[in-house]
Amino acid sequence: MKKLRLLCVPLVVISMLIVLSVPGFEKKAEAAKKTASGDEQYDLVVWAFQDWTVGRAGEILNEWAEDYMKINPKIRSIKYIGKPDTEMMSGFLAGGALPDIFTIQFFNAKKVIESINVLNLQPYYDEKVSEDWKKAQNPDVMYALLNNPPGVLWGVPLTANVHLLFRNLTVLEKCGIDTTKRPATMYELLDQFEKVKEAGYDVITNLAAHEWIISAFVCGNPELKVGWEDGKTTITPEALEPGYEIIKRAGKYSAPYLFIDDAATDAFINNRLAFTIFGPFYNPNLRAAAKENPEFRYDAIPPPSHVEGGPYCASYGNEWAGGIDSGDQDKNEAIAGFLFYISDTEQMKTFCRDMGRPVMNMKAMEKAVQEGSEESWLLEVCNETISNCVNQTVPFLCYSLWSTGCADYMYGLWDGSITDVKEAAQASVERINENE
Repeated sequence: MKKLRLLCVPLVVISMLIVLSVPGFEKKAEAAKKTASGDEQYDLVVWAFQDWTVGRAGEILNEWAEDYMKINPKIRSIKYIGKPDTEMMSGFLAGGALPDIFTIQFFNAKKVIESINVLNLQPYYDEKVSEDWKKAQNPDVMYALLNNPPGVLWGVPLTANVHLLFRNLTVLEKCGIDTTKRPATMYELLDQFEKVKEAGYDVITNLAAHEWIISAFVCGNPELKVGWEDGKTTITPEALEPGYEIIKRAGKYSAPYLFIDDAATDAFINNRLAFTIFGPFYNPNLRAAAKENPEFRYDAIPPPSHVEGGPYCASYGNEWAGGIDSGDQDKNEAIAGFLFYISDTEQMKTFCRDMGRPVMNMKAMEKAVQEGSEESWLLEVCNETISNCVNQTVPFLCYSLWSTGCADYMYGLWDGSITDVKEAAQASVERINENE
């Protein structure tokens, strides 16, 4: 069996908690009974996404630590260790020295809970978490964290990543395209692709390098149901076919460079490329380029649906934070408190506003937009897109992204090496199920 690629996306940090028996894990009796003495202090170690431990993100994390230590005198220090997602997973699987708190992507959730003794936050959530905190969170994400199985809360939601269609407005206007109007459907966007090609510009980056990016074309079908029931995907071949037809048609407009290459960014900011699909973390590079070159103008919009008014051709993914059960009730409670503190509205609002990254605290997103920043317009687009698109994974129930099982077939349709859409769709569903 061929090993499939997994998606890695830039991300965030922190969350999980309290001593209680967690289904699937055995705990030693003496560890369960252990409690801290009244005057004991704790040093917490956090494995955080590497890119969140530097720059402004690192400053924000340290501010959270300092503020929480003032609130909870039992915490003597909070140390962040930046690690790539793959390195975190390797550490969990290998055992040995583990952190008190970790951050991780949702598509790794099943592997995480099967590898380490994750702290169950449900008792703390039931007894101490405010209704304001609960109402502020994205309900779909909280449902996943709370119901796999019921009675266990695996962590707290943090940030999100979502497909966006970045448009070079300068190029499009030179091609006679009205940029004040969004394309109503993917088919209208394909018509714009043709106009750009006829005008002699590069149309869209080569997307055949990342299954999550190319899968955007598939997601705008209202019949696509991303889920997992009885060990099988709820995605059907028939739901994949319309998107696969679009990929097949769009591939001929592909530029001769990958979307992740410097050449793609260079072409976009120098007004040679019209479109690219990316996440919101692409924007800082573009914003800096636009300040240096006023002739470069761009925006980002939700990728249009297959049908007017339907779900966007986009999916979103999440990052969450959890804790490892220490066997010490007081320490577990301190860990839990920190997780819920950083995921509360004010803390998430600061991260969202200053970093320009969407978060899963919906109230924080709204406040960040209202307060305004250079990134407010992008946050509005992210918020709009997330509210009308599918989730990229089925956390805690399967091991990989649904799009991972489709990767080879989507790439083949894109480059023309595969031509039969129906066969590709059927084979994709079989591959998703094989690589649960």
